[in-house]
Amino acid sequence: MTITKIKRIGATNRFHVYADEKWAGVFLDEILARYQFKTGAEIDDEAFKKIKAENDERVAFDMAVSYLEKYVVNEKGLKDYLKKKGFEGATISKTCKKLEEYGMIDDEKYAKNYFESLSSSQGKRTIARKLTQKGVSKEIVDELLENVDEEDEFEKALALGEKFAKNRDKTPKNKQKCLAHLIYKGYDYSVAKKVTDQIFAQMEDENDWN
Repeated sequence: MTITKIKRIGATNRFHVYADEKWAGVFLDEILARYQFKTGAEIDDEAFKKIKAENDERVAFDMAVSYLEKYVVNEKGLKDYLKKKGFEGATISKTCKKLEEYGMIDDEKYAKNYFESLSSSQGKRTIARKLTQKGVSKEIVDELLENVDEEDEFEKALALGEKFAKNRDKTPKNKQKCLAHLIYKGYDYSVAKKVTDQIFAQMEDENDWN
């Protein structure tokens, strides 16, 4: 094949390379220099494949690091990003493995931080479902659920329930709505019912004094 065009990508160290007038991939400047890629150069197809494989691993790693500097994602999120960028499965797997070794992607840490960021507004079941949808393993999710402080879960559910019940009459219908609201937010039925009973019992006591 013949290298027919090389075009720098913005102000980066990456270049679009075209071979036989077709786009052949994004290459790093050091790879281009090492293997003397230039317009008009002839290169064997098999040799090109090996060079591209080496290059893709470097490019994928650089792009992954840049992505992780901007966004907080788990392993699946990073794999999806690299896949959209056109990298092959083997390259993606090697990149993720290297980043795991460097501690730059950690699904356990990601899941814990994600859980803590949502725990004040959502119950553990809803958060667990979202983590599963994001590709976090069942083992990690189950461990998180086991370590949830039940008293803390109750207090957060109580805060949400009180916010929902504020300015609402103490009717059976509103009590049922509060219960449904907490279950929808991801709290276990037992927690939601205990919270609802407490809130509406307090409302009844307050009205008895008025």
